[in-house]
Amino acid sequence: MWRRPLSALAVIGLVAAGCSGDDDGDSAGSGEGDGGSITLWTVYDTADRIATMQQVLADFTAESGIDVELVGVSAPDLSQAMVSAAAAGDLPDVVVHGVELAAGWVAEGILDSAVASELIDELGTDTFNESALNLIRVEDAEGEYATVPSDGWGQMIFYRTDLFDAAGLEEPTSYEAVLTAAEQLNGQNGGSGFAIGSTGGDGFTMQVFEHVALANDCQLVDDEGEVTLDSPECEEAIQFYVDLAQYAPTGAGDVDTTRANYLAGQTAMTSWSPHLLDELAGLFPDTPLTCADCANDQQWLVDRTTMLPLFQGPSGDEPTQFGLTINLGITTSADTEPASELVRYLLGDGYMGFLSISPEGRFPMRTGPEAGDTSYVDGWTGLAVGSGQEQLSVGELYGDDAVQTITEGATGFERWGFPQGQGALVTAMYGDLELTNILRDALDGTITAAEAAAQMDESATQLQSELG
Repeated sequence: MWRRPLSALAVIGLVAAGCSGDDDGDSAGSGEGDGGSITLWTVYDTADRIATMQQVLADFTAESGIDVELVGVSAPDLSQAMVSAAAAGDLPDVVVHGVELAAGWVAEGILDSAVASELIDELGTDTFNESALNLIRVEDAEGEYATVPSDGWGQMIFYRTDLFDAAGLEEPTSYEAVLTAAEQLNGQNGGSGFAIGSTGGDGFTMQVFEHVALANDCQLVDDEGEVTLDSPECEEAIQFYVDLAQYAPTGAGDVDTTRANYLAGQTAMTSWSPHLLDELAGLFPDTPLTCADCANDQQWLVDRTTMLPLFQGPSGDEPTQFGLTINLGITTSADTEPASELVRYLLGDGYMGFLSISPEGRFPMRTGPEAGDTSYVDGWTGLAVGSGQEQLSVGELYGDDAVQTITEGATGFERWGFPQGQGALVTAMYGDLELTNILRDALDGTITAAEAAAQMDESATQLQSELG
């Protein structure tokens, strides 16, 4: 779930300007520092985040002598940009990326799993979050891990406690409770019941749907790797999504509109990541608060919002939380030694500086420099959020309970396909996003939930066969 300030043309320009490595990846000696020069691509591409990252890299260069060329690429464009760079023999040395891309990039020869695995072993597997490591395990590769985990966030249901309390509603922790609240609160003061992802061909819709599906034990594949999206659990999840969407705002439902509706005080619930926390407090100028009561009180929404990490459907075995980890991938054409040195720094001495870029949605996946050490997690709790004049930590804004909610949620992320070794299939699905087009047909009423489940199953099975 990413902020997307750059147009496609701007991304192409940045990529063209930033990719300067040789075909063999050996760029040593080309920079001003004594240790050579490498290129880093990052999805944290807004101007203020680039500026912060440049300072972190300047400190790294001063310490190591290695120059780093920083290139911002928006997350929705990253997959295609990397494929194009690979075809041109012009990959970056290190790339900041979401976990859904990792296994597929190893299979495509983009990421060097052997180098990543050596780094994780060197840093200490017992210093990393176990769930983060489980998400990047790869089979039939040169190394056990596809990439190196940095941080992550878990999908949350944000809801208006003032509206729920006034209506005497239960917390929206289940399908039934969410639907009941959405129906009852829809239309109040011109607002909607639930701002949900509903745009076809859209990564945000895919994330929200996977969150909903996992809650009902709708799995992508079974333990043998066979696609199971035509299961009764998946049909039930699709039907819930269709039922919930009737209480959504009119128009497109994507990462920008769902956020805008919540910040305007015009919806009772939404499914989002903790990246919403700074914006709820009016601390991100690019997406300001627009609710009527917020003009005189920027804490107005903060004081009336609760986030829930766990969610359960009627067929779900237990409450679950969809999660996404951010990783540092070393490419197969990288200048390996300086690239590895950069990853060591960003997960060590430079970790707090790296995490200070949008920290509200970046819980550290490395707890400390040694096993049992929690100094990185402790340091994260004090990082200031927001990009405006006023900056406060998550704890100062939302209290210790919010910090605890994020912390506990980060220890057990659920995802489709990864436990069954189908990470490459997940990469392919998030690449073509056909499931969201099928879901859109169900939302439009042109197909039933059962037909949508069958089509999703067919689409995923076809992708799986193409992967071999």
